[in-house]
Amino acid sequence: MRFSKPLTVTLVSAALLALPFSGAALADTRTPAPTMTITPQEPTMTITTAQPPHSDRDKTQDRRNKKNSLAVSVSPGRVRAGDSYTVTINAKGVSSGTATVTSPEGKTYRVALSGGQATKTLALPAKTKPGSKTVSVKVGNKVATASFTVVGGKQQQRDDHGRGHDGK
Repeated sequence: MRFSKPLTVTLVSAALLALPFSGAALADTRTPAPTMTITPQEPTMTITTAQPPHSDRDKTQDRRNKKNSLAVSVSPGRVRAGDSYTVTINAKGVSSGTATVTSPEGKTYRVALSGGQATKTLALPAKTKPGSKTVSVKVGNKVATASFTVVGGKQQQRDDHGRGHDGK
């Protein structure tokens, strides 16, 4: 009896100490997962329809978004390199403030809004390459863009002798 208690404690301690190691030894070895081949598919167009609001908070946010909108347009839609174009800003829900217009060249201009509207006339550099360009406008936390097309540059008018107007 004298040795049975210490012997029991020793055996139980050894069993508890060895238990975590034996679980790892008995566990299944990890097998490699099967590989998956992904083949690209043709691009598809996804159309998302507006979901009805689920709470009063969503309804309030939707009403605010409808009241506070930002629309931007560029005229004319086709601009010859070297000519000017006009950016028209219409910010509903904003009576005054400032709009930041960013040109396709990356230049920014600040424009004062009056009654939620403003216009800014920008000059397109003569060396602008033809193609589609985008102007962006930011009012508060809203951003809107408008695109236009740049066509070839101005051609110098020539007189009857094949010289430009400046006589050269």
